[in-house]
Amino acid sequence: MLSESVRVNTFREDYIRLIKDYWLHGSEEHLIQAAELGKRLVHEELPPEEIGEFQQFALIELKQIAPATSLDEVANRLTPPLIEVLMAYGLAFRQQLQEHYELMVGKHLEQASRLEALGTLSSGIAHDFNTLLGVILGYTEMTLDRIPHDSVARQNLEQVIIAAQRARDLVARILAFGRRDDQKRRTPQRMADSLNECLTMLRSMLPPSVTLHLHIDQPEIWVLGDASELQQLIMDLTVNAIDAMAERGEIHFSLDAITLDADTGQRWPDLSPGDYVRFRIRDTGCGVSPQIANRIFEPFFTTKDVGEGTGLGLSVVYGIVKRMGGAIRLNSEPGQPGAEFEILCPRYAGSEP
Repeated sequence: MLSESVRVNTFREDYIRLIKDYWLHGSEEHLIQAAELGKRLVHEELPPEEIGEFQQFALIELKQIAPATSLDEVANRLTPPLIEVLMAYGLAFRQQLQEHYELMVGKHLEQASRLEALGTLSSGIAHDFNTLLGVILGYTEMTLDRIPHDSVARQNLEQVIIAAQRARDLVARILAFGRRDDQKRRTPQRMADSLNECLTMLRSMLPPSVTLHLHIDQPEIWVLGDASELQQLIMDLTVNAIDAMAERGEIHFSLDAITLDADTGQRWPDLSPGDYVRFRIRDTGCGVSPQIANRIFEPFFTTKDVGEGTGLGLSVVYGIVKRMGGAIRLNSEPGQPGAEFEILCPRYAGSEP
């Protein structure tokens, strides 16, 4: 891999060589080559400010070839190839942006359609399964009342109830994933309160090898959402972080406000400019490999062994964030430890409840 300075020097030498040939021969072919060079600069992601410097180096080189020629005359004669480079660069850059935008929109629509279809299917299955679980639990509890306390059969039935209750919890998570937007369920929530409540509960449950750190930059920031869903969001992300660290390490939570404008909003193409509440959770685990980074929010996708994970945690979080009108992104660099989930949700600007 060439260093940035070597890349720039290579393109500068190509440009100067082209300019020298144009100075000596001035053919149409050199203008075509200049246009091709402009496209290459975009393809190689060379910053546009470097192109202007090429011209200065070319002037110095040509002054040695034609020492009696004034700089103004040299500059005038070099204008056509420079314009060709800049025009080709501009057109190629706009085309690159358009292709990137269409790719992002296509991926977003594909994922949204897939999530909607899976949500509808899983909700229907979950409702039917919930009915069956109710029957199993009901008859098991009635039978349990007729069996002596010291009976082996009673112990077996108690295990049946425990398993059915776990299955019911799983069904609840599937229903949460498939739940549709319901404006009536949203109320103003102070994120700092939800975060503090969850962490208070988590600290009593976590192994001593896991340390939680909390930084709240602005406590008086509100969002429009559901209190139970906010707690589930925080819990699922925390459990995900604990698993990534193999139950040993540090988890950092932070909460602040951010305003998206034309510049900062480029990192969040799904969000409109405005004021947002930003919640981040960062762990010191193994990070997320690029091979699976695009799949982590897919329902039922998991890297755990069979029987150890449902693959619903992050997809449920994704659904909650979307229902709140926000967006979530993963920040994880290859070769670097840890991963960070960053969530932006619209800041509630109404009066406090």
